[in-house]
Amino acid sequence: MPAPFLSLRSLRFARPRRVAAGLLAAMGLLTGGALLRADGTTEREASGVNIASAPVTITVENLPQPGEVTIDALAKREVVQAFLAQNPDLRIKSFAMPAIGVDDARDSGSLMAIAAGMGANAIYVNFRQSATYNEHGFLQPLETLLARQLSADPAVRQTGKDGDWLADPAPEEVATALELIRQRVPERAWPVVYREDMSGRFAGKHVWTLPTSTLVRALFYRKDHFQAAGLDPARPPATWDELLAACRQLHDPAQRRYAMAFSPGDGISYQAYQFLVNGDTRAMTQDADGQWRASFATPGAAEGVRFFWRLLREPYTRDGETFNGAAVLRPDFNNLWKRGLVSMSFGSLDDQMLAAINPQLVGIAPLPVGPDGQRGSLLNARMLGVFSQGSPAQQLAAMRYLWFVTGEEAQAIRTRLFVDRGYGAFVSPELLRKFGYGRLLENVPPGWAQTYAEALAGGVPEPYGRGTQFIYRMLSMPVNQALERDYTGLSAEAAEADILALLRAAEEEVNARALGRIAPEKLRERRQVAGCVLAVLAAAFTVGIGAVWRSFGRVGPAVDLSHRRHRRNLLRGWVLLLPAFGLILVWQYLPLILGGATITFMDYELVLPSRWVGVDNFATILYDPRFWDALWREFYFVALMIGLGFWPPILLAILLQEVPTTFAKYFFRTVYYLPSVLAGVVVMFLWLQMYDPAPSGTLNQLLLALNQLGSVPATLVKWLLLGCWLALIALLVVLPAKLEEMPTGLKLCLWGLGLAFIAVTLAPLGEALRAGGPGEAAAVLGSLSGRFQIEPQRWLQDPRMAMLCIIIPSVWAASGPGCIIYLAGLKSIPDELYEAAAIDGAGFWHKVFYITLPRMKFLIVINLIAALVAAFKGGADQILIMTGGGPNEATRTLSLAIFYRTFMDLDYGVGTAMAWIMGGILIGFTAYQMRLLARAEFKSGASGN
Repeated sequence: MPAPFLSLRSLRFARPRRVAAGLLAAMGLLTGGALLRADGTTEREASGVNIASAPVTITVENLPQPGEVTIDALAKREVVQAFLAQNPDLRIKSFAMPAIGVDDARDSGSLMAIAAGMGANAIYVNFRQSATYNEHGFLQPLETLLARQLSADPAVRQTGKDGDWLADPAPEEVATALELIRQRVPERAWPVVYREDMSGRFAGKHVWTLPTSTLVRALFYRKDHFQAAGLDPARPPATWDELLAACRQLHDPAQRRYAMAFSPGDGISYQAYQFLVNGDTRAMTQDADGQWRASFATPGAAEGVRFFWRLLREPYTRDGETFNGAAVLRPDFNNLWKRGLVSMSFGSLDDQMLAAINPQLVGIAPLPVGPDGQRGSLLNARMLGVFSQGSPAQQLAAMRYLWFVTGEEAQAIRTRLFVDRGYGAFVSPELLRKFGYGRLLENVPPGWAQTYAEALAGGVPEPYGRGTQFIYRMLSMPVNQALERDYTGLSAEAAEADILALLRAAEEEVNARALGRIAPEKLRERRQVAGCVLAVLAAAFTVGIGAVWRSFGRVGPAVDLSHRRHRRNLLRGWVLLLPAFGLILVWQYLPLILGGATITFMDYELVLPSRWVGVDNFATILYDPRFWDALWREFYFVALMIGLGFWPPILLAILLQEVPTTFAKYFFRTVYYLPSVLAGVVVMFLWLQMYDPAPSGTLNQLLLALNQLGSVPATLVKWLLLGCWLALIALLVVLPAKLEEMPTGLKLCLWGLGLAFIAVTLAPLGEALRAGGPGEAAAVLGSLSGRFQIEPQRWLQDPRMAMLCIIIPSVWAASGPGCIIYLAGLKSIPDELYEAAAIDGAGFWHKVFYITLPRMKFLIVINLIAALVAAFKGGADQILIMTGGGPNEATRTLSLAIFYRTFMDLDYGVGTAMAWIMGGILIGFTAYQMRLLARAEFKSGASGN
């Protein structure tokens, strides 16, 4: 182990006792820790509690899960076993917290565990998270913990009865520990791990994390795909132009071979980062005053985004066939690569194990260079830190674990295991030489080590400044916007100018959120507006709760409490209600009042002291355009959910009631109820497979099958579909006019829906007239005859269709179970009414609108209010699973925005304020529903089928 560093200046001015302590620590380090016992303590005991010798259990993040048998998982288990063998007083538990595998929500496991007070003692951190974890006080300085661990003075590892340390390590010991850490940290990662304290707990710079491995991006490519496409496997693309040309030659969707695949949604900027950092562009940079600012709005970044658009969207022709883009956006892109369906992919190389892949099948090359001759290799590191909220004993134990897994012994164990398991050819040549496996160097695939060295030399560190926790989400906005635009036919200068405008708008928003600098006069104005809004919300809640109380207070005749029996009955009723009321009070209302109402007015922190900010949280969101956009999308989601999902259960119940035979009734009721047996998550993933945007996707296969029809059958199908569409419009327009007793409000709704459908029908003609005049309009009408020419639909990746595609699975799964309550309501309608109407000549629709709906009006209204409230409160889970809020934030509703703002951005005060505004919107619906329920009389329906 290298000798510790002691400066002459520290020896000259330090106290003799501290110098001696530092020298003793150095001697201990030079002898491998001879002064330390196996459990990390010295033989000399002092007064107090020696926490280093007590049995301790720590939770460690980034350990392999049970059943994981990859070589990396086996190596980690071997290292942990060796550590436990040397530290029998310690117990290690693997961190287990489900994470959301959607783009920017991948960090959700750690963050939600911290919010629940269950954060891992050895916590996983990457570059992007490092500043946020530092700012919120999640991490403990490591050089001080290491100095406590290695110090010869036992007092620095002891705590008093109050849990505070009895003594601190000497400055020389801290300096020695800092130098030892410095020798283990790669040069490119040092500015990330050693930085100023942003939480206000400590002064100066400190080490917050220790890298366990350094990662750098490289190009992985399939040699067999290259050979099949006529490309030289020994010559992978070296420039952007070569990459584009290779992709266009490799791409063959008909053979289920995709040149490249990227993940869509809010994480797309991570996939495209090597193009975005073209030239000197960086996502965020630090000014001279130390402030971090977004800096990605540059001509170089615009050029990179345009190249990414060309890769994914630019049409090209090969062998007489036209393709729209040579790469695809697929949420399952990792699985496609593993299944051998993707020709090239950007992956990460480890400084310890280059890649556990078959070198005969897969090649590795540096990332292609950009127009300026530079590579945009993303540099990152797997790092571990010590969670600040663990006990002192846990913090020391976690530090011991970090020091072991980043040391030479752990490297030797991993290298030996890789070699013994036949993976020696994939280990870094430097480690093979270091631990005596030089004979295996000839087995290392030629060029892999050089590829790693070249990628590392041109590596661009992942953003690690203030506000970078959400940088990919924000940077993905202009990228997604550019991908939805058509730059075909535009010059490079015009296209890049448009993209640069998108980047500048996103950059301004990032800086506003990251820095939060507002002029005092503007802040004063915002606070006044926020105070007015808060007063309106308080009034709404007061009026709503009062209305509910009055509605239930007027129900039933007055009870004479002078009689003992009445008092006894009243007491019995309260006794029955109290357990349920107590549970609701404890788990809902008390957290709402004591927690939610308080957090709204605070800059709430999980670890650090929270700060009172008054109405500033409301002022922040009221002037945040993204909040209003999310609110608008929430209303759009609710409108679609009610418009498409509320009436099918009613219609289905009426149709099931009309089924003539008992067998058919049970059969159809079972079939329509079956979707409710599936869990909601299963339903979402089932439809995700159906929405596959590839030509082989389920729904796309059904659509593309129409292209196989001949000219005459295709024309007949087109006119049949058009006739059904026009018949639906006619029904919406004519039916309300014929049914005189239909409520006026319902008539207006149906007419409005009919007019909307007419506008949708005529919209293509209007666009054609504006674009090309009568000739273009005639071409649109002419498309009603002849063969189909349907292109594969992007479904969830299309911002215009994404919200509708999310609604359809919910309607499909909920219509069957939702019709049960209406079937029960139909039983309460006497059959004599239907028989009398039939005698008078009433048809099916007359019975529905004159008998069925009027008799079920109260039940429908009650369910409508409940559906409105449920639609406002729900939706976030299915959106998070299916799109994560994308594409281009087209499905980022208010409920999902609250989740991201609260748990991903750790902005609890603002997230709670957003939730209160949503509650203010819903209180009116809830009060009206309670009022109706207070007047309701429930009766049993007639028995039968």
